[in-house]
Amino acid sequence: MSLYPLIRVLPPSLLLGYLGVRQAFPEKSLSSELILFNLIALSASISAWVSQDRDLIARRGVALAIALWTIGSFASSWNSFSTIQLPDLVSDFGYVAFYPILFFSLMRTLHPARTQQRIQILDSFIAAVGISAILATFTLDIAISRFELSNAAGILLLFYPIADLILVACALLIVIRAGINRKNGFLLLATLAFALTDFIFLIRSAEGSYRFASLVDIGWLIALILIAESLWHPGSERGIREKTSILISVIAATGSGLIIALASVAPQLLPKQALIPAFLTLALSFLRMAIALNHAHRLNHESVMARTDELTGLANRRAFLERIAEVEVGQTLLLLDLNGFKPVNDRYGHATGDQLLQQVAHRLGRLIESDWTLARLGGDEFALLTSSSAQASESAAAVSAAFTYPFHLEGIGDVQVGASIGAVIADGDGDLLRRADMAMYQAKRAGVPLLFWSSTTQQGITVAPLNR
Repeated sequence: MSLYPLIRVLPPSLLLGYLGVRQAFPEKSLSSELILFNLIALSASISAWVSQDRDLIARRGVALAIALWTIGSFASSWNSFSTIQLPDLVSDFGYVAFYPILFFSLMRTLHPARTQQRIQILDSFIAAVGISAILATFTLDIAISRFELSNAAGILLLFYPIADLILVACALLIVIRAGINRKNGFLLLATLAFALTDFIFLIRSAEGSYRFASLVDIGWLIALILIAESLWHPGSERGIREKTSILISVIAATGSGLIIALASVAPQLLPKQALIPAFLTLALSFLRMAIALNHAHRLNHESVMARTDELTGLANRRAFLERIAEVEVGQTLLLLDLNGFKPVNDRYGHATGDQLLQQVAHRLGRLIESDWTLARLGGDEFALLTSSSAQASESAAAVSAAFTYPFHLEGIGDVQVGASIGAVIADGDGDLLRRADMAMYQAKRAGVPLLFWSSTTQQGITVAPLNR
């Protein structure tokens, strides 16, 4: 029999046992407050660790966050019973570290591992922190208005309500973007319970009415159990739309900007602590913009490279095929195959062959007009698409003439290569590349530099400008 179902029900069972002990023995004791109380939190951590959530990192992160909170709780409980005091740093570290790890883990529930992207995670951070800044503007004074903030302990107390608001905003964001289901419902209830308990604790501490081991503390345990329980339920398979993600981020960033603007005009109206998440939201927004710009630049570069011949810098075969798919009637296609390239490549090596191809590309590039398309289709085959047929034969003759004088190669000297050119004028019948290819091979077999394809005779024919 699997132990997983037992581990899953252990935290709520221990909580019921704890409530029974408190009912039977109202006075706080070492066994109930130090051991049993923290054992409930520890069992919630174990439950999260072995849960069935599909994202391993998310569930291990939640388990670690709850374990850190348990360490903080244990240290705080220990100091309430023992004369040998643990450093406050232990409890503070556990409580503080709980938030960022849990927050990161909850963000992953929005974006499963198979669709994980940095910019999506950042959008979620911006949205959650921005929403928390808006919530803090209206609620933070309730919890901290009576605190004296002149020391480090008081400053630390500000962290908790802000972090609680971020967690609540995160849970709301998950529900809004991924839909409501049992998993997200438990998360939302958990964060609300945790935040409410923290706020009651802060207010009572400010009033001096909080007592260690009061029933208020049970709210933290309930919240941790709900968080662990949420991982036992499947989440929504519905994808997160990018437009929705961007829209929520824009709203969060805009709200934060308005908060900062309002604080600068009327500082007495807003709690200064609300400016912390507001400034953080804007900083994250600028980071997000920088990443997006870099991503767009990389995509543009990759798009260009996918359509560019790496050796010559000309359009490649893929780009040229896309271009001739949109060819208009009257445009002229020239297909070139080098004569004498293979002996040079075989004798002097590929580096020399590459140098020759680069010089061919450079020489042809000087002949073309701005609205023409020049491409290397592969090997020693090039293609040129002119803008019209008005000077088709003249432009073809100019390309052919470009091979009448030698190419100078470093370390080799002058090398003479020619070209066989097949040309076809677009007539709306399609198959331009096939017809130009047939004309080119007829020119190569006939030993002439250029043949135009004739739709009438279905073969290549010479043209007058080549005889001048």
